Amino acid sequence: MAQVETVKRPDMLFNLITGIQKWQENFGVIPDELYTGMLMFAHLSAEGNSDPPVDIYQLIRILHKPSHEWGIQGLQNDYPEHSPLLEEAIGLVADTDEFMNRYISPQDAEQQNMYDILKYCREDSRQLQDEYTAIRTFLSEPQHAVITARELNEFVENFQDSELINLIRNCYQEITQELSNFRKCPHCGWTLEYKHDRWRCNKEDICHSLADMEILEPLEFGKQRVFRLNPGIQRFVLLPGISELRLAKRLRKKGYEVDLYPNVDTFDLSVRQAGREFFLDVKDFKDPRTLANFFNEQSSSYLEKYQDRCLIVVPRYRSLLFHEYKKRAEMYLSETARYYIRIVMENEVEQVLEDVFW
Repeated sequence: MAQVETVKRPDMLFNLITGIQKWQENFGVIPDELYTGMLMFAHLSAEGNSDPPVDIYQLIRILHKPSHEWGIQGLQNDYPEHSPLLEEAIGLVADTDEFMNRYISPQDAEQQNMYDILKYCREDSRQLQDEYTAIRTFLSEPQHAVITARELNEFVENFQDSELINLIRNCYQEITQELSNFRKCPHCGWTLEYKHDRWRCNKEDICHSLADMEILEPLEFGKQRVFRLNPGIQRFVLLPGISELRLAKRLRKKGYEVDLYPNVDTFDLSVRQAGREFFLDVKDFKDPRTLANFFNEQSSSYLEKYQDRCLIVVPRYRSLLFHEYKKRAEMYLSETARYYIRIVMENEVEQVLEDVFW
């Protein structure tokens, strides 16, 4: 904090989130990151003529409020204005996961383990297209959201590279609690846990709006070791992946040739017909302003790859969870981003492709 005048809002959010994550692991010690985040918060709130927090506990109370009440100017460009950082019984909210992924991997905005696999497969000496497609597809299928140790071993045996095998294993975590504490999510196949008076599927609990939660299946694996996708993979790979695989299946039925994750995930889908090729890129952000800001932060050279050859596809569940999602996202796009990209909802893709190809 020696150069307090250079404080940036994303750095403040990163320190606050990282500090709270560490504090939750050991409440006996307040992490340095949380202190640093509080000092940054105090500086930025003072710039906005707001009263800064005087201690950690006052800061925590503030972080339970929507971010537009924090008194920090311009924060809506970095974090959803109607979201708090913390919520009772939940802890850090789902929006903090989206922020951390954009902060750590701004060009891909995916969970870090998947990003590590992507970087590994993209290296010039490898270019592991088939391996990457197999891995990404496996992680995007609900039947692989919770699997036995035997099933995981059988999958990784398809690969020869020990480093890649370890990266795949890192996408899963062993369930060490009693399986009776969980239920199977009827939408994505992941684990439901009973929190805050209902069965929830991960922090954001997207699936609650997408499936019947009245009759839930228990997880029955006998005495076998059981693994589930880690929470970040469930949120940033499995859920949008379900949309990607559904789109590929629908478009193939329409007669298109479809490849998944072409050129090692330059885009999510390649769609071809009569010698012409177009691309689809699925982007899944909870808040439409966050989606817009993702593109607003990119350089023109990055955005050029989308112009007149790729659609930005928003999964259909976002329109159910956020009224007029597409319209709001387009409203927040900068003039430069609006020039290069076109946003469509998942249910619009087939009609738009018909216009493109015909």
